[in-house]
Amino acid sequence: MDHFSLEEWRKYVKNGLSEPERELYEDHLYICDQCLEVYLEAMDEEENSLPEMPGEDEFTNLVMAQITGGFSGEADKEHKELPNKESWFERWFPIAFACFMLIGGLVTMYRDKNQIDQD
Repeated sequence: MDHFSLEEWRKYVKNGLSEPERELYEDHLYICDQCLEVYLEAMDEEENSLPEMPGEDEFTNLVMAQITGGFSGEADKEHKELPNKESWFERWFPIAFACFMLIGGLVTMYRDKNQIDQD
């Protein structure tokens, strides 16, 4: 079995290969544990060479707060500043529909009761 070198995996990680070559490398990863280890090493090197994102912890906390539905601190302040996108129709239609159904049911009950009383 042919194996790919660390340098070849670095090219893969940095998107330096054509699409057919990338597919060949990906297929090879499914069957070769040795190349998987080399690939993971290339990924670690690439990750360590990337610049750090300023405010990474705050960004992560903000995203996690939005995902879980809880807002705290800065996330709460930013959430309150977002405009409410719920329209009048979306807010009041369910209430109006429930009232309409209730009134319709009451009218039907009243009409049925009057018909029974008349018989």
